[in-house]
Amino acid sequence: MRISKKRKEQDIAYYEVKDYELDPDAMIETFDLTKIYNITEGIEIRALNGVTIDIKTGEFVSVMGPSGSGKTTLLNMIGALDNPTDGAVYINRTNIAHMDDKQRTNLRLKEIGFIFQFYNLVPVLTAFENVELPMIFAGRTKQVIEKNVNKFLDLVGLSDKKDHLPSELSGGEQQRVAIARALSNEPSILIADEPTGELDTKMGTEIVNLLRELNLELNQTILMVTHDPQVGNLAERMLKMRDGKIIETVITNK
Repeated sequence: MRISKKRKEQDIAYYEVKDYELDPDAMIETFDLTKIYNITEGIEIRALNGVTIDIKTGEFVSVMGPSGSGKTTLLNMIGALDNPTDGAVYINRTNIAHMDDKQRTNLRLKEIGFIFQFYNLVPVLTAFENVELPMIFAGRTKQVIEKNVNKFLDLVGLSDKKDHLPSELSGGEQQRVAIARALSNEPSILIADEPTGELDTKMGTEIVNLLRELNLELNQTILMVTHDPQVGNLAERMLKMRDGKIIETVITNK
């Protein structure tokens, strides 16, 4: 992040609507994406500084960078968890920048699946019940819920542990349940925030290889943040960030 003197309020185009030329093959596009946090009078943090990226449907992309580089802020913008100060975020050709809370919640529920570093499973619910939770919130039918839970637990190799509580599962198994949960509403995008951060090297590699298999089998678009170069290299393409900007794109040929 870069700390600088605050710009004049009128210089920040908070809700300016611009025409952008969209890529018909892109699932995620950002244009001149900027996020500024005002800390104190006259001081601001520019967490994102004009980020423009294009991620195709079915692509597996990793984002790497040091702490404070802007990678988590970028994930928050694409995941509809926050609005940018300026610029645009397109998900499946829809500009989600400056949606209201209800619109963002609906988008996250139907179009985006989240995988977290700390799994975020409900400890008193079984693997089956954790996976069905997003579908209950989305109002899916009982038949669809049961079908999808069984389908995605089988895909992550845990069909025999659907009645286990999180405390009865290893860290890797808990992350597999979290992946099945993220897939349960069949989202357009999977967003993985440090999915191997709590796992050892061997288990972390297995989890990312599973994501790669799901990417290929389901043509699932995946955007993953990681601090580990070995993990980042398992994606098709790596975006390197520093000071709120994309400084390099690496094709890994995976």
